Amino acid sequence: MRISIDATGLGGPKTGTSVYLTEILSAWNRDQAIDHEFVIFSSPKALQHLVALNLDRRFRFIQAPDNRHVRTLWQQCVMAWYVNKLRVNVHWGAGFVLPLLSTRPMVVTVHDLTFQLFPSVHELIKRYYFPAMIKAAVNKAKYVLAISESTRNDLHRLLPISRGKTVVTLLAARNYSSQMPRALTLDQSESRDYRYVLFVGTVEPRKNLERLIAAWRSIAPLDKGDAKLVIAGATGWLVDNMLSQSVADDAIVFKGFVRDDDLAELMCGATAFAYPSLYEGFGLPVLEAMAQGIPVLTSNVGATREVADGAALLVDPASIPSIRDGLLRLLKDDALRVQLSHLGLERVSTFSWERTAVETLAVIESAAVL
Repeated sequence: MRISIDATGLGGPKTGTSVYLTEILSAWNRDQAIDHEFVIFSSPKALQHLVALNLDRRFRFIQAPDNRHVRTLWQQCVMAWYVNKLRVNVHWGAGFVLPLLSTRPMVVTVHDLTFQLFPSVHELIKRYYFPAMIKAAVNKAKYVLAISESTRNDLHRLLPISRGKTVVTLLAARNYSSQMPRALTLDQSESRDYRYVLFVGTVEPRKNLERLIAAWRSIAPLDKGDAKLVIAGATGWLVDNMLSQSVADDAIVFKGFVRDDDLAELMCGATAFAYPSLYEGFGLPVLEAMAQGIPVLTSNVGATREVADGAALLVDPASIPSIRDGLLRLLKDDALRVQLSHLGLERVSTFSWERTAVETLAVIESAAVL
């Protein structure tokens, strides 16, 4: 079977969508029983993530443009031409979009519907382009992959045509460190010489960093002590004002984009992990923090609630006092941190990239015309 895959949406920094696709491809690459040919459309920026996987001869690449505006047209014209010319059995759009002019069977992954739910946190062009493309892709696809029950529910509510053809394939945490995850003990929790609360993710409005920073600043110095808020992630969009106002605060450290090896070390030293995002399709950083044994604070809405409820401290992302109170509890309550560390490790064990890869391929295969 010949399967084509749209990987053109992967950018330079390795964000959640990149992790999703590379983890699945890596699992397929390890499984020599999979007897398919994979044709991957990739821009030069995305190719760095894929080359690092050392994919075997079953995988080949067709280069797409780097420029996102040119690429948008390329996906609909040139990619559609390739998909038809190569007579692929099925095409998988791994990031919201399908080549609508192609006549071959298709599957699309919808990661979230925040373009419709929270348009103000996205760039202007995305507020119009993605809702239109997602609707068209869902209409055209034989199957739709949703990365959480929350996203499937949003699809059913906003795009009723998705009912009956949406399949949930949950994500998992990366094993990006040779260091073993550690569950906290009371002795470890009390003996650290320094403390910091860590946030990891693209610095953009949906991640709710303005409220997180405001909540951090509202904690009394006596309660905060020498603890800092460390923010790690590539700079996204619509955040220049927030960054300029926060850069002079000694209690807030912006690390910028952090490589996986350095991120593992950064996580291992964190007192707690804070991720009060406004809304997520899954909330991969939450699960990855849990996998390192870090007690987690996250939002009580959408997929983060679905993934973390019962294993993390949930707060109202729209409320600065709620976020502040949660941060304060994690700073001061050693027993709570220990409990959440153990609960998080237990929760992570119920997710698996191998299972995600198997389930994803099963849906793609079932959509194919042989």
